Amino acid sequence: MASASGEPKPSPLASDAEPVFRVVEGQDARRGIRLERAYWQALRDIATATAQKTGSLVSAVIEQAPDVTNATSLLRVYCLKWALGELEAARRISNPSLVGNLVRASPGPAFALGLDKRIIAYNQSFLAFVQARFSYAAPGPIGRDFRLALDVHLTDLAANLKANGNTPTPVGFVVGLGDRRLRGNLNSILAPVSGQDIILCYVLP
Repeated sequence: MASASGEPKPSPLASDAEPVFRVVEGQDARRGIRLERAYWQALRDIATATAQKTGSLVSAVIEQAPDVTNATSLLRVYCLKWALGELEAARRISNPSLVGNLVRASPGPAFALGLDKRIIAYNQSFLAFVQARFSYAAPGPIGRDFRLALDVHLTDLAANLKANGNTPTPVGFVVGLGDRRLRGNLNSILAPVSGQDIILCYVLP
């Protein structure tokens, strides 16, 4: 892409890789550091997350390893280790088993759907909801003759939830057992899992 002057505009990746020299102030000293722009952004984000100034963070990192003479390499390693730690923390809370826990933790009827329309999990309240409305339903787990569908395509719903910041979205649904059908409304939200889209559904009264 060209700029207004006709010169090629650097790509975002090239811009992030551009070295930037800055003077940072710690508690006791000022240091001149040359780092790629992306690393400065990472350090600012870490400083914000840990409620400190960027200069104080840089000084603290360097003071952790006084024998290391290459401060820029040390800061790069620190940023990478921080990012890996955040990724691991996100993986721990995005385990697929979390879906069942989130469904079971709801005091009201709730279930989880995969984009293939498969019911991944449901809670006891949802089972009671179904059995109370279909008096001839057999006690125990939901059987093969049970049907459930939302009023929207699940792929479209997942895309909309991603676009709106995963704000809970009301959706109509239909449950069926045998030749009977029952309509209702629910709030939908994407489950915090990685690698697949799972929609958490919380039935509204």
